[in-house]
Amino acid sequence: MQETKMCQSCGMPMTEESMFGKNADGSKNEDYCCYCYPNGEFNNPSETMEEMIESCIPFLIEDGTHATDEESARKVLQEFMPTLKRWKKQGMIITFKLKDGVSTEDFLAASDEIQDNYLSKCKGFMSRQLMIIDDMWTDWVIWETLPDAVNSMHQSAENESAKKFVDLIGEVVEQQLYPLERAH
Repeated sequence: MQETKMCQSCGMPMTEESMFGKNADGSKNEDYCCYCYPNGEFNNPSETMEEMIESCIPFLIEDGTHATDEESARKVLQEFMPTLKRWKKQGMIITFKLKDGVSTEDFLAASDEIQDNYLSKCKGFMSRQLMIIDDMWTDWVIWETLPDAVNSMHQSAENESAKKFVDLIGEVVEQQLYPLERAH
């Protein structure tokens, strides 16, 4: 028996092909439903987990399996939603080399500036670590949720400190978001 996939944003069981969301190229998205992720991006990218909980309460009550009133539905969703991919804390890892001629001192100054003037003020920012091995840098940023991480990337194009930081980076080897399973 095949396990029913669940939308990793709203928790809706996706029991039919038509319930799955679509990637930007039109292919089926295995993680999100057609309501949360209809065309390669979230339908409401700035929606918070709390807003999603409030919008899901009527559906949980209507289903009647896990809750029959607003208070119990809210409690169930407050425990359940943080386990879904969209709402888990996210680690953004970017591995790169600096442009030729960029000194470590200049880069670290730009790193401090983006930290102070941009990242620390972004919604959902939790922590950041910058590491180097030989000439390969890794910038590891932890965000409260996936939408926080994605929104910070989109908004960085308009921030002068972020532009200055990015301008010092040469080859990007990897840029990836990972759900954070555990922090100590």
